[in-house]
Amino acid sequence: MNSQLSSTNSQISDYGALSSDLTALQGTLTSLSSGQFVHSFKATSSNTTVLNGTATSTANTGNYSITVNSLATSQNLALTGQASSSTSFGNTADTLKFSFGDGTSASVNIDANATLDQISNAINSAGIGVSASVVKADNSASPYRLVLTGTTVGASKSFSTSTASGQAALSFFNFNAASAVDGTGAITDSRLTSAAKDASLVVNGLTMTSSSNTVTNAINGVTLNLTQSGSSMLTVASDSAAIQAKVQSFVDAYNKVANNASNLYKTSLQGDFTLVSLQSQFAKILNTPIAGADGTSTVAYLAQAGISLQKDGTLKLDATALNTAITNNANAVVNLFGNDNNDGFAQRFNNTINNYLGPTGLVTTRTTTLNTQVKTMKDKMSQEANRLDVVQAGYLSLYTKLNSSLMQMQQTSTSLTSMLASLNANK
Repeated sequence: MNSQLSSTNSQISDYGALSSDLTALQGTLTSLSSGQFVHSFKATSSNTTVLNGTATSTANTGNYSITVNSLATSQNLALTGQASSSTSFGNTADTLKFSFGDGTSASVNIDANATLDQISNAINSAGIGVSASVVKADNSASPYRLVLTGTTVGASKSFSTSTASGQAALSFFNFNAASAVDGTGAITDSRLTSAAKDASLVVNGLTMTSSSNTVTNAINGVTLNLTQSGSSMLTVASDSAAIQAKVQSFVDAYNKVANNASNLYKTSLQGDFTLVSLQSQFAKILNTPIAGADGTSTVAYLAQAGISLQKDGTLKLDATALNTAITNNANAVVNLFGNDNNDGFAQRFNNTINNYLGPTGLVTTRTTTLNTQVKTMKDKMSQEANRLDVVQAGYLSLYTKLNSSLMQMQQTSTSLTSMLASLNANK
């Protein structure tokens, strides 16, 4: 029974592995059946010290001349120096208010008799988008300055500060961001060491701004990551390596299913109908052209896109042939994997796998049957173990009685021997 149970559990494990392989293969089919795999692009910068770019499937190919005039920056404010960072201001409890350029506001509670260090810690703990630090700026009589830095760049993240009570002890907090710069953007308040500004850039002659150094609206489908001022040429082109990788992942996943199914058919699942059916279905898919294509004037088989069937039943990708097919007619390659007739190769593989892994699929029902067999065997083993316990108890009881009888006979034998010995001694 244990041997039979082990064999059945091994088959369940094998079906689990096969199911996992089929699921992995199915996972490679989505981008193929949708045609998105050919819409893989890359953005290459001629000057990566100025900017880098990443392209999505909606990107427009072309060359883009980009000049970064200035990066988006955050505000940095160094308030008036104080004599000590740890001496109390002698203030009453108050509220420090932050008014941001985007119209939002935040507040930080200041305890009575606070020190510069305590106020700095309170600001950092509040998590309002402003970090604080105490810096000893010089050797003057008031060297300790509270430095407030915005954690987000962009003009909308400029901030003004004030206290709710307006008490004199905390008056050094009064700062108006709007009046700290003039009409040209030049800083007029020495406490403002860096103003919050948007990035400025020129793309193919068009000037634009961005509240972030990650620019997503300058070029359709492209994200620009600005790193410093300067110029660069950005080239957006088809990413043949990414396209190849997606097709190769399908080929690799298919080959894993084919190899494992073949090995299982020869070993633990020898002659299994499910494996025979699966191999037959896959072979039929590979040998059936898509509807309306003759393979001569139109693309009808995977081999015409560089995916050929080998003698051992596996697939092999010719990257050069795939790239040529896409260059010659990308739509035909897309149609080969997925189309309105739902008979693209990726679509057919997907439907077939669903039929095997679905609630009534062969893999699912076979696994359910084996699990039922395991439960039945375990029940029988439990019943047999109980029966053997009863048999063992019977034998133990019988042995105990027999042993008792033998002991009585031994005692009787000993007594008779003693009596006989006594009679012989008296003669």
